[in-house]
Amino acid sequence: VLQVLYPLPLRHSRLGESIQSATADFERLQYMRNPLKFNFVITLSMVALMTTLIALWIGIYLSRRMISPLGDLAEGTRAVAEGNYQTHLPVMSSDELGVLVESFNEMTRQINNAQSELNQSRQDAEEQRAYLETVLTHLSSGVISFDAKRTLRTYNSGANRILDIDLTQLKGKSIDQLVTKLVANEPFFTAIDKHITSNVPEWQEQIVLQGRQGRQTLICSGTRLPEHKKDGAGYVIVFDDASKLIKAQRDAAWGDVARRLAHEIKNPLTPIQLSAERIRHKYLNHIASNER
Repeated sequence: VLQVLYPLPLRHSRLGESIQSATADFERLQYMRNPLKFNFVITLSMVALMTTLIALWIGIYLSRRMISPLGDLAEGTRAVAEGNYQTHLPVMSSDELGVLVESFNEMTRQINNAQSELNQSRQDAEEQRAYLETVLTHLSSGVISFDAKRTLRTYNSGANRILDIDLTQLKGKSIDQLVTKLVANEPFFTAIDKHITSNVPEWQEQIVLQGRQGRQTLICSGTRLPEHKKDGAGYVIVFDDASKLIKAQRDAAWGDVARRLAHEIKNPLTPIQLSAERIRHKYLNHIASNER
C-alpha cells in the first residue's frame, strides 16, 4: 500500500468539505424525497382547497349582494302589479343598481300620487253624480237626454210624470222606436228629432199633446252637449207642463171679463133702482091699498 500525502490549499479543503456536505444533504434529501413530496402535495392541496372555498364564498357573497337589489326590485314590481303603490325599496349602494332602485322608488311615488289624485277625482265625480241625480230626481221639470245616435240615454222621474209613461223599459231605444211605441207622445218626440237632426245648438218650442189627461201644453228647451271624442255630441231636453199655468191664465182672463161685464150690467141698474125708489116714495101713498 502506497500512501502519498500532499498538502492542499485551504480553498481546496473548503471546497471538498462543501462537496462532502452537499453530498450528505443530497443523500438525506434523496432519502426524504417521497415523504417531502407527499407533504408538499398535501399542503398545496389544502392551500388550493382553502383558496377555492374562499373564492367560492367571496363569489357567493358578491353575487348575493348584487342579486339582492334585483330580488327587491322583483318583489317591489310584484307588489306594484298587485296594486300596492306605496312600496319603497332601501338603497344599498350608489352604483347602477342603486340608481335603478332610486328610479323605481321615484316611479312608485309618482304612481301613488297619481293614484291618490285619481281616487280623489273619482270620489269627486261620484259626489257630483249623486248630487246631480238627487237634483234631477226632485226636479219638477222633466229632463231627458239623447246621445249622438239619437238614442235615449237618461231621464228623471219628472219626465215620467209629465209624459205619463215609464221610460225604464225604453232606455237605449232610438227616437224612431219611441215614436212608434208612444203614439200619444208622438208630437213631442217628433219635434225633438227635428231639432236634433237640424243640429241646432239651442232651441225652444211649445208642444201640445192630447193624452189621457186631456189637452197638455209642454214648454220644451233643448241644448246640444259638448262633443265627446268617443260618443260624439249628445242632447239634453228640459220640459215643463204649462197646462195648469195656461188654464190659470185663461181662468184669470175670463174672470176679468166677467168682472167687467158685471160692472157694465150694474151701471144702468143703479139709475133704474133710484128711479123706482123715487116713484115708490112719491106715489105709494096715492095708490089704493089693493094695488100697492
